[in-house]
Amino acid sequence: MVCRAACLAVLGALCLVAGAHAADYFTITYNIDRSGPRQIRLDGRIFNNTSLDAVNVRLRVQGLSAAGDVVAELPAYVDRLVRARHEGYWDASVPADPRITGFRVVVAGYRFLVQGP
Repeated sequence: MVCRAACLAVLGALCLVAGAHAADYFTITYNIDRSGPRQIRLDGRIFNNTSLDAVNVRLRVQGLSAAGDVVAELPAYVDRLVRARHEGYWDASVPADPRITGFRVVVAGYRFLVQGP
């Protein structure tokens, strides 16, 4: 039981470290389209700032109130492969909610492809 708890603590710490550095590895931009009556659509790009190809890039899209509270949250997925120093594309649709005044988009996960010798 102690070993399991220690392993979970180490795994949690590694996840935090990975999340903390994602902002250095990727740059996220997006446009917001509020023209639909039922949905707010976000169309975005993510730029891979590293010298390694990235796969399985997942984003977390959060709709925020004026006070900064999370009103809506959903996952978004980037095209299959984001080549080194190139960009990938993503989109997300959030149900229209008058409380949403802005968005936060963060990298929730990714994996770099490392070439062997």
